[in-house]
Order: sequence, then C-alpha cells, then structure tokens
Amino acid sequence: MAGGTKKIMVIDDHPIIHDGLKTLLASESAWEISMEATTATEALEKLQDGLPDLAIVDLSLGDSDGTYLIQRLRKSHDKLPILVYTMSEEKLFAERTATAGANGFVMKTSPPSTLKSAIRAVLDGESYFSADTARRVEKRMAGRPEKPKSLLDTLSNREMDIFKLIGEGLDTVSIADRLGISRNTVDTHRINIKNKLELVNGKALDRMAYEVFQQGKLPEEE
Repeated sequence: MAGGTKKIMVIDDHPIIHDGLKTLLASESAWEISMEATTATEALEKLQDGLPDLAIVDLSLGDSDGTYLIQRLRKSHDKLPILVYTMSEEKLFAERTATAGANGFVMKTSPPSTLKSAIRAVLDGESYFSADTARRVEKRMAGRPEKPKSLLDTLSNREMDIFKLIGEGLDTVSIADRLGISRNTVDTHRINIKNKLELVNGKALDRMAYEVFQQGKLPEEE
C-alpha cells in the first residue's frame, strides 16, 4: 500500500460503529478516519468537498439503503473504493453489492483482523469477496449469470430492500417514508415479493421476512 496516510470515510447510522472503527483504525498509523456520515444524503453532500481513499458503507442507513447508495457513488465517483461493512447476511447481499459496484464485503460479526485485511486489500486496488461471490459476479458480468440458488435470489435489489425492512418490523407507511416512495409502490412490491417467493398471503411474507432477518433462517438452496 503505497503513499502516506490513507483517508477513510465511514458511512453508518450507528454511533457505536463510528467509535469502534476509530478505535480499531487508531492502531494503524497509515489509516485515518477523515470523514463521517450517518445517512446517504449526508454522505453524498460531504463527498462534494473531496474524496477519501476508501468509503466504508453499511447497508442499513436511516434515509436509504446501502446498495442504492453504492450505485449512486459508483455513478458520481467511479474511482472511489467502497467496502461494505454490515450485519446483513453475506449470502443475501454480497453478490448484489458487488454488482452495484462495491469492492469488498465484510460482516460486522467478523473478527477485527478480517476487516483490517479487507481494508488493506481494497486500498491496494484488490477486491475482497468470498470465492463463491467473486465467481458468481464474474459470470454475471460476462453475461452468464448462474441459476438462482434460492427464491430470494429472484428478488430485485429494491424488492430485497423492502423484504429486509419488512423483516425489521416496518409497516407499509414506514417503509414508504424510509425509501421515499409511495405506499402504493410499497404494496405493489409486497405483492411481487410474495409471488416470487411463492407465499400464500401477506402474513406468510411477514413471517418469512422475520425468520430470515431476525432469526437468520435462510431458505434452502436449490
């Protein structure tokens, strides 16, 4: 990793994560948290004043979702290295974030050494994904996407975002407010998600979302 101190931006809506990363990165003299944001809007505004060497992004943000933010960042700052650091399940979101433009994916349940390794790799211009995720992304980019492993893989990014918010206990009104879309749009997405997941009704959808995101019970792969 050439050059002087690397500037890192943290985009996360949990203050404890900001504090924890400051403590973790303080042990590395070559890294410095130079920018912080708790929402996608704040992040985009601050980045107008200059770019860091790396952005660490959570997937659950107060005013948006991380995958959408990654897409925005990739369009406006195409050279900015992006590392996802999240509680969201790797099997559900790593490939989606990689396709959106992220350079790496680390779950917050991983040991600090894993996060440090990911930061070093991404700062060095490398990617940091599991072998399975990297393979699937490479085939997708080559126009040869693999067959979905489960019905959850058939959901679009927006549908997955809404499915995740359902699992967090948000109702239609709250989801609409969070994502800045209409209630009717949320209801339409709910119907499409229910149909894609082959569920009988809305209650079954709510139950499955809770099981996936609160209990970690993922559907069996095909």
